[in-house]
This record gives sequence, C-alpha cells and structure tokens, in this order.
Amino acid sequence: MRVNVADKRCDNGHFIDESWDICPYCPQEASEPEIAVVRPTRVPESAAPTPVRPPTRASAAPAVQVQSPPPQERTVAASRFEQGSPKRYVVGWLIGLNGTTRGESYPVRMGRNVIGRDRRSDVVIPDDQASSHHADLVFRPEERRFILMDHNSTNGTYVNESEIEPRRDLIGKDVIRIGSHRFLFMPLCHDGFFWDDEGLLK
Repeated sequence: MRVNVADKRCDNGHFIDESWDICPYCPQEASEPEIAVVRPTRVPESAAPTPVRPPTRASAAPAVQVQSPPPQERTVAASRFEQGSPKRYVVGWLIGLNGTTRGESYPVRMGRNVIGRDRRSDVVIPDDQASSHHADLVFRPEERRFILMDHNSTNGTYVNESEIEPRRDLIGKDVIRIGSHRFLFMPLCHDGFFWDDEGLLK
C-alpha cells in the first residue's frame, strides 16, 4: 500500500510534493503542442478507373479486365505549430530495449513529455500494463534537471527496477520500466551543455 503525505496543493486542488512546480495530475495545458493525427482516407469512387465492357460477338479481341487499385490508407502524424509558442528543443532520448520498441528512439523535449498507452502521448507504449497517461518526464532548463513523475498509474513506474514514489531525478543510462517495456535514458543537455535563450547549443 502506497501512502503519500503532502500538504501543498496545485491550482486545481491536487495534493502534490512540496518541491514540485508542475502538477503531474493536471491535464496537459492548451499551450503545449499536441500531435494531430489525420485519419485514414480512401480513394474516391470518381477517381477509380472505368471498367471495360466485354466485347461483342463481332469483335475477336479478348476482353481486357481493368482492376481498380486497392484503396490507399494512410495515417499521418504531424506536430501542431502555433505562432508565438516556444520551440521545444530535443534535450535527450529514450531508447527502447525490448518488445516492439526495441531499437527505437524517442526524443525527450523541453518541458513535459507524456508517456503512456494513449496514442497522443509523446512516448507511446503499446502495453496493456501501461496506463493511458502513465508518467511524465519533465526537463527543467533553468536547473538542467530531468524528473520522472508517476501519474498515479495502476502498475507503477520503475527506474533501475526500483519503483518511484512518485518522482525521481534521472541521470544518464538510467533504465525506465513501464509495464513490460524498458527504456534507456540518454540525456543531451547537462550542466555544461544546453540550449540558450536564442536556441543555440552551448
């Protein structure tokens, strides 16, 4: 049984750790970019080739069958860009170590990165043991800190096989486990290497 004692509340009334300035239980802010998904589309009937009629008895030429190409289905994921919104530079990566994500890399960007089963997450985990919004990986540029926060998930979030309750700072080569999926954490930014206010890597 996990008991969390906290007396600080966020603007929405959630009890959170005293050291948090971001509430992991609040929904994503509208100002943060989301991934827009364009649903599969099919070729309109008007674009399909006109079938050829069979030849008459007077014609000796064999009938030519024209087959319509199969309907094209395509799902396109694109980042929504809003003018005036700060650019979320890449500050690190998660590398899949097993399962369907093995060998895949997932960028970690400035601010909050949502990890979970929901397809709108920044890092999508195709695992029934993962919650829709399982955890948040937050990078604070002013402190050069990476913080992993469990989002009150059912099965917990683990770093190097130790459950976090409910947050933990990450360092390079930490192994994050959510459900049966494991990810190697590789930071780009640290104390001596970071993006400045003008978007230059120092």
